[in-house]
Parts: sequence; structure tokens; C-alpha cells
Amino acid sequence: MALALPTDGAVSLPNAGSGKHIPALDGLRGLAILAVFFHHYGAGGIHSSSAAVQWISTICGIGWSGVDLFFVLSGFLITGILYDTQQDPAYYRKFYARRTLRIFPIYYLFAVIALLVVPFSAWHKGDLFFLAYLGYPAALIWPAILDIPIRITHLWSLSVEEQFYMVWPWLTRKLRTPSYILCFCGLAIVLALCFRMIFPSWAYASLPCRMDGLALGAALSILFRSGFWKSCQKFALPLFAASVAVVILICVLRHTTAHDDPLIYTVGFSVIAVAYGALLVLALGPLGKLFSVRALRMFGKYSYGMYLYHFPLTAVFERAKPFFARYPLSSVTYVAACLGANLAIAALSFHFFEQPILKLKRRFEYDRNDGAPAAMSRIASFGPALTLGKDVVEGNAGSEQ
Repeated sequence: MALALPTDGAVSLPNAGSGKHIPALDGLRGLAILAVFFHHYGAGGIHSSSAAVQWISTICGIGWSGVDLFFVLSGFLITGILYDTQQDPAYYRKFYARRTLRIFPIYYLFAVIALLVVPFSAWHKGDLFFLAYLGYPAALIWPAILDIPIRITHLWSLSVEEQFYMVWPWLTRKLRTPSYILCFCGLAIVLALCFRMIFPSWAYASLPCRMDGLALGAALSILFRSGFWKSCQKFALPLFAASVAVVILICVLRHTTAHDDPLIYTVGFSVIAVAYGALLVLALGPLGKLFSVRALRMFGKYSYGMYLYHFPLTAVFERAKPFFARYPLSSVTYVAACLGANLAIAALSFHFFEQPILKLKRRFEYDRNDGAPAAMSRIASFGPALTLGKDVVEGNAGSEQ
């Protein structure tokens, strides 16, 4: 059944005029990686005698939700690419080739480094699941493999992303129309909450339980191309404020920001996804300039490398803590030094390893003449279309975590 949409004409969006790139989305990605970084490097002072340190640590404690922002962004960007290129004769081949070139080289460089640094005798056979995008599904079935010799359990989110990439191109092409895609996204959002309630041990790190963020981003990607976008922008700010207030209230009532709290991993995850979805809409509107700040965009550019390297590096940098302890504001100085080091490592990795490989994506350019017009004609029947090419999302999809 088709959805009724407003017919008030096309929507104009800031930063979209080039048809190539939306800088604010890089800034959102930068916010996401900074949240995750500060969760792992700045949340350790919760039991400090200093009230200020306690407050900062509490705020950093919910930085794990930066992964939820990555999920919303991925759903938005990937769905846009897939929807706009459905008519490309090499739809699957080009999508997977481009994803492979972006994700696999640095991921398996990281895997090789991990295998070289940690003596092979220290690894369990099951640990290797983490290096094949099956870490957490395997760990949930075989809990003993969580006892691993290096800090790589953060790879759970990449497992979720890769599993999403396996099924979403097929689903997008099968569903085809905006109405069907939106209905499926709504169903996925509801089912994700149900799965978390029924299978609490799977709640944090499995695709079915974390599908709400990805599905919400996907739904926004379809709405981005329709006359509904103006309504999305209208309600984004109050929805963002309300959802943030609910998250704060949940954390206060539960006296924790931990993601393994039952109320947080059920209702809380859903509300966090809504908050980040609203923030995405705001970044494509009134907050566009804020999220286009060069510093945020820089962190967004190197976010994938930072995400891969930052957690294992905590074990390395912790040895330097006694050195920083001799100076005033030691905690702040330590975290700032670690941030600079992580950024430098990720930048070196990007420019000397990732970027040369990314140039191969030119061999798998999408058909500019077949995919977009057909996709836009279907959107026109769904509602007033935005005058945006598919490059708007493709230009931002090169480095999502």
C-alpha cells in the first residue's frame, strides 16, 4: 500500500548543491569516533575523589553510543547508494567491490599486526572468528572465546556492519519501492527491540538486536529524497531534545551509563537511535555549519583507522600513565596525548596504505545514466523528489566505520 506524502514541492538542503559531498556528514562521523575514543580513554575516573573528574568520566561513559551514530550513518549512506543504483547492470559486483576496497585492506592489515604482535601460542582457535567478521556471533554461541589475548572485541561493530552489507543490497533491490523499504525499516526497528528483550545476552553485539539504528538511517535516506524531508526537519529538534532527555533520565534512574543495564539495552538503545537519527537530520539542516567544522571533519576522515587501532592501543598507552601522573592535569594531558597519537597513526595509515588502494574504486564506478533516473522516477511517484544526485551519499560513504 502506497504512503501518502505531502505535495508542497521540492526541498532545498544546505551543502547539497554540489551533488558530490555533504561535509556535515563527515563531521557527524568525527563526533562518533570521538565519543567512542573518550569512552575507552576518558571513562576510567568514575571513582575519582574529584567531582569534576567523576562528571567527565560519567559523560565519557556513554561514549559507547558513538557506535550507534555510526550505524545510523551507515544505514543512511549505504541505502542511498543501493537505492539510487538499483538499475545498474553490475549492481552487486560494484557495490561489493567498492566496499571490499574500503574495508578489507586496513582491516586485515590490522589483523596481521595483531597476529604478529601477540605470540601465536597465546591465541585460541576461536579467537580467529574476530578476524573474519564473525567474532560476536561466534562468541555468543561459544563464550569461552571472549578470553582473547589482545583488545579486539571492539570489532563486534564491524561484524554487524559486514553482516548488514551482506543482506541489505538484496533486500533493497527486492523491496524496490520507497513504501516497501520504509515499511520494512519500521518492522526492523520494532523487531530489534523485541529481540533485545527476548535475548538479552545478544542485545549489544548482534545484527538482529542492533538493526534499529541501521534501519532508521535507511528510512531517513529514503525520506531524504522525498517531500517528507521538510517534515523531518521540522520535528528533528524537539525529537532530539526529547530523546536526549529520556536517555539522561534513564541513566539517572538506573545510576549507570553502562550498555549492559537492562533498561539501557532495551528501551535505551531505541531512544539513542532516535536521538542520532534526529541529529543526522539536523546536521543536514540548521546544524550543517557546526558539523562542517574542519576539526570534526578531520576526525571523520580518519575515523575508520582510529576505530580499528584505538582500543588495542589502550594497552600500549596505559604504560605511559605513570609518566603523566607527575604533572598537573595529568588525566587531561594523558587523554589529549593519546588522542593525538591515535589521530597520527590513523592519518599515516590512511595516506600511505588506504588511499592508494581506494584509487582502485574508479574501476567500479556506478552507471551514471541508468541507475539514478530510474530511482528518481520511482521517488517522484512516492513524493516530491529532492534535486540530488546519488553522488551526494556516495561521496560521503567512502570512510564509514
